[in-house]
Amino acid sequence: MKSKGRSAMSWRPLLAIAAIALCLLAGMALSVSIGSWSISLTQIGDILGQMISGGSITPGDPNGTIIWYGRVPRTLCGALVGFSLACAGVVMQGVFKNPMASPGIIGTSSGAALGAVTALYLGLASTNLYLVPLLSVAMAFVALMVVLAVSTTGGLTSRYTLLLGGIAFNAIFTAITSVVIVLSTEQYDMARKIVSWLMGDLTNRSWEHVTIIAIIALIGFIGALLYARDLNILMISEEQARNFGVRVNWSRNILLVFSALLTGGAVAVAGGIGFVGLIAPHMMRSLVGSDNRLLLPAAGLLGASLVVYADCLVRLVGSGGLRIGVLTALLGGPFFLYLIIRDRKKYVFF
Repeated sequence: MKSKGRSAMSWRPLLAIAAIALCLLAGMALSVSIGSWSISLTQIGDILGQMISGGSITPGDPNGTIIWYGRVPRTLCGALVGFSLACAGVVMQGVFKNPMASPGIIGTSSGAALGAVTALYLGLASTNLYLVPLLSVAMAFVALMVVLAVSTTGGLTSRYTLLLGGIAFNAIFTAITSVVIVLSTEQYDMARKIVSWLMGDLTNRSWEHVTIIAIIALIGFIGALLYARDLNILMISEEQARNFGVRVNWSRNILLVFSALLTGGAVAVAGGIGFVGLIAPHMMRSLVGSDNRLLLPAAGLLGASLVVYADCLVRLVGSGGLRIGVLTALLGGPFFLYLIIRDRKKYVFF
């Protein structure tokens, strides 16, 4: 009886991952089929099969142009952005030993937003497509380095001072971003573009955007996965981690670097999409357990699904006014309150 129970438990994470993967594929199929220009699933399948087999889109083929150069890049960007944010959330929750931690907790998200908004304000996006993600990722790293420098003394970094420093710099970067927005109001189109981007948007994404976020997501995910064992031990005890030979400060800092990379890349491509890094890891932890070697890919797939389905909903009912970041905030805010109410007995009262 015990062996059967263990067997069922061992299959449960794999079944959960497979179910989320199928859910993601269904969402991506739905996303590609949604649009003002009606294209049947058969036509979509023919176009995708043609391009995957090495074919090309003829200039006079509007269906092929819309699908391959419009909807497919948008869908892939959404999936990769959600995957990146969820993986960053797994790392943050593990490092801080707090299931309510998220990618924006130490200022990397607001730093990345400041970098991207500055690039948009200076008109760098029209000069070179890669300058916006480059400045966004660079500012995410700058934010991380500054917070680490403030939180480190004598070669040791406390996660509590790291958290407090992150909150402080989060406020600073957000304030500076607000100043840039105010300056941009003199140019209506620029201000509208920046505000729309800050609310989370996947409109007009191209294959270049897919390339950018795919490279960043791959590097960040593989890097975090390589340190997943160290993260597992760090979640138990830093003292026990040292006994196992884990270089605590190095492992923690390199994990934060990968988290900053994932967050910066996601923000650069899709703008401000919040709460995905909070919801996805927390939900998948109850299904696959706390082993980060399984939790990282599982949460990543769920994060991808959340963003893809949110984008579908925005296009179906948004009428151009609703944005993905607004929708995820409407879903994530109540979820965050639920976590607080559920765990309030664990808090220290005074």
